Amino acid sequence: MIGTSRRTPGRNPHTNPLHTVIATRELGQGIFILRLAREGMHFRAGQWINVGIPGTGEQREYSIYSPPSADHLDVLIKEIPGGEVSPALHRCRPGERVEIDGPHGAFTLVEGLRAAPHYLFCASGTGVSPFHSFVAESPAIDYVLLHGVRHHAELMEPGAFAPSRFVPCISREGAQPGEHQGRLTTYLGEHPVDPSTYCYLCGNSDMIYESFSLLTRFGVPREQIFAEIYF
Repeated sequence: MIGTSRRTPGRNPHTNPLHTVIATRELGQGIFILRLAREGMHFRAGQWINVGIPGTGEQREYSIYSPPSADHLDVLIKEIPGGEVSPALHRCRPGERVEIDGPHGAFTLVEGLRAAPHYLFCASGTGVSPFHSFVAESPAIDYVLLHGVRHHAELMEPGAFAPSRFVPCISREGAQPGEHQGRLTTYLGEHPVDPSTYCYLCGNSDMIYESFSLLTRFGVPREQIFAEIYF
């Protein structure tokens, strides 16, 4: 069984549910970053929040994209055509307010280890969001990030990651130098992982379950595999 922190929200110490929109930044392919005022919110890299338009009663879960040390709060959002929340968030303008519940979740880096671990991060689509927060907050960590997308245009700010630690996996276009042409799990299956690695999986359920199976086959203990299922 793969553990996931997105199922049951924990106790929420944050008491101000309304956050002011600072800006939206377009990344293409209907993907954008919604930047909000912190309003006193404290969180750990890897946690998520519910975001919605006040008064609608509708919210959606988004991992926090920005690091805890930032003076703002960023969420990475893909607009779902016909959706009840993401199109409304995409239309938000500076000065407007959105409703937030959170932070929630335990998809965070393990603390208190005797030695600094090597991390493997596996993301599909906007599942790269918590890894952006990890690396922005702790750039010295030892990691490799596999990011699975269909097209190059779906890579979200790849320059945020060291090129030597970042492997784009492009499933429906030809690969460029330094990239893998094919699915993330195909690349993973061809590159065995050392059993001492701490592995974090975030994105769609098919990628997560297939990656989990591969990692356990490589000998990675289940307690060193952490998952955040988006859909």
